[in-house]
Amino acid sequence: MHYPLTAHRRDMVLAILRPLHGGFASLVAEVPLGHDWAPVTRLTFDRDLPGVGWTVVVKTRRVDGAGHGGPAHLRREEAALRMAAPTGVTARLIASDQAAGVVVTTDLGGWPTLESVLLGADADAATRAVVEFGVAVGRLHAGTRGAGAGYRQALAGLGAPQADAGPGLPWPGMERWQDVEVACAELGLPDARIAAGDAAFVRDRIAEPGPFAALTHTDLNPGNALVTPHGVRIVDFEGAIFGHFGFDASFLHFPFPTYSAHWATLPDSVVTEADRAYRRELDQAMPGEILGRLDQALAVGAAAALAVRVQRLPLLAATGQPSRTRWRRRAQLVQQIGVFTRLAERAEILLTMADWFTRLAKAMSARWPDTTAPPPATFPAFRSARDRRRPGPPQGDRRNVVGRRDGRNPPAPPQHDQVH
Repeated sequence: MHYPLTAHRRDMVLAILRPLHGGFASLVAEVPLGHDWAPVTRLTFDRDLPGVGWTVVVKTRRVDGAGHGGPAHLRREEAALRMAAPTGVTARLIASDQAAGVVVTTDLGGWPTLESVLLGADADAATRAVVEFGVAVGRLHAGTRGAGAGYRQALAGLGAPQADAGPGLPWPGMERWQDVEVACAELGLPDARIAAGDAAFVRDRIAEPGPFAALTHTDLNPGNALVTPHGVRIVDFEGAIFGHFGFDASFLHFPFPTYSAHWATLPDSVVTEADRAYRRELDQAMPGEILGRLDQALAVGAAAALAVRVQRLPLLAATGQPSRTRWRRRAQLVQQIGVFTRLAERAEILLTMADWFTRLAKAMSARWPDTTAPPPATFPAFRSARDRRRPGPPQGDRRNVVGRRDGRNPPAPPQHDQVH
């Protein structure tokens, strides 16, 4: 395991918690919740800790170097949890020791993830969960607008360089549009230079989000949302920035553009309901004239998210991929192009980029017939019993859909098929 909860770290956590129970509580259970590349551990005590409960959750990461699992991740996690606390959609930060690579939070409980609900068979429950997800994202954004100075101050207090505060995304996107131009030229795909002007426009909006700046999670995948009786709760803020919240909001529409493990789509009616729920939350916090520009902000965010995925064109063209992996990668990009195009047309912006993406999708389908055959399926919860019995997409690399004891499914290790 990478960066685990070692005996030394465990002792440090117990020392941090000791003032809460006067040294009388004993640790009775330790259960891993994460996976080898992102360890998270639930600690259970023999008594109720005042203001905390019987359990806590401990996230551990390495304490040096850049990249995945490095110190910047825990700093962003701590700063984001402090900032998001008033919204009520996250765990509460109890304590941290950045030097030891430890963050301790309250335990949200062993509830199913949104992912596990979508992979189930209850359409009504899945619809409610997706809509509650929209509510939670809306509350996160509405409750943190205008708090950028506090977020930057929190990060600075943890020793973070100014760049950690955002607003730039943690993955290459519009700022690397020239890489897309080169890839298209090498692969004989439509000339991406046509969209360079719109790419620059999006890059500028992401860098200076103005009234659309809020705490932005940047990885709102279904495994990072717990479906509780009190609404959806969002976890894993180590990629958070204070940036353009249209990026997060676009995840409700694609859905989940950086999600690969069990990729599928949502019915249009469910997306519409979730979007409405999201907007209702913002309606309480945003002036009307700004709320009226939300379609444009959403199109900008969707373009930024799609730019992350289109960086993968060389990977999509690679030979030797398992058949299902090849199909999913290509089909996912084409499906997401369709979503972005609809959002851009509705907002009446980025139309040159939308046109180029449409031509790219057509060229991909002509070059790689498996891009659109078979078409993407909806998540299992929204399929009829007959559909669930039908053969799925090409086989080759199915992963087990097995949840942890708290209902959370472990994501793939970052070196395999992530967005970087």
